[in-house]
Amino acid sequence: TATGTYTDGAGAPQTVSDDDDATVPAVQTAAIQLVKDATTASYSAVGDILTYTLTVTNTGNVTLTNVTVTDPAATVIGGPISSLAPGAVDSTSFTASYVVTQSDLDTGLFVNTATATGTYTDGTGTPQTVSDDDDATVPAVQTAAIQLVKDATTASYSAVGDILTYTLTVTNTGNVTLTNVTVTDPSATVVGGPIAVLAPGASDATTFTATYTVTQSDLDAGLFVNTATATGTYTDGT
Repeated sequence: TATGTYTDGAGAPQTVSDDDDATVPAVQTAAIQLVKDATTASYSAVGDILTYTLTVTNTGNVTLTNVTVTDPAATVIGGPISSLAPGAVDSTSFTASYVVTQSDLDTGLFVNTATATGTYTDGTGTPQTVSDDDDATVPAVQTAAIQLVKDATTASYSAVGDILTYTLTVTNTGNVTLTNVTVTDPSATVVGGPIAVLAPGASDATTFTATYTVTQSDLDAGLFVNTATATGTYTDGT
């Protein structure tokens, strides 16, 4: 406002004034940074709890409000942060946790991404948002293992051409799902399989059987010993 004074004809002082405004825009560089860190080094069983810290930083030049963190897989606790000043760091408002499934063990690692979002107002008074993502990877401790028990159901043999029969019981003794489970025997004829999927702890005593036809050599040897092998497949973290 500009103001000037003058004296009128009666000698009385008078004033005149005029207003004008000027607008200078701010260069707003709104930005937010999220750092997600797993505080659990690894997992080895269904039901294990993975925990995370979530650090939010205002890396811009405007104050952010209603700062939230979301995660499509883990459960986020805390927030929102009502106001986060430029340069301010908050590492305590948010935490996250996740419960391990069998699928996570089978995969060999668990990777998930969280997102931090904040709001600010631009020069026109319009609300705007900024966001940032960060992920964390936790490896599985996979103890893949398989057990084969081979039992002869024929007590003995006495002639060439006798048929020896066997049961073959396969058990997944590890903590990861096995696929394409097969049994082979270099001497006997194995029938059955493969088992498409064998879960941890599962045992299959019916899929595979084996037979062998006695030869003169087996009679001469006085006994017949042969070895079968069970094989299963799993995927590691790579």
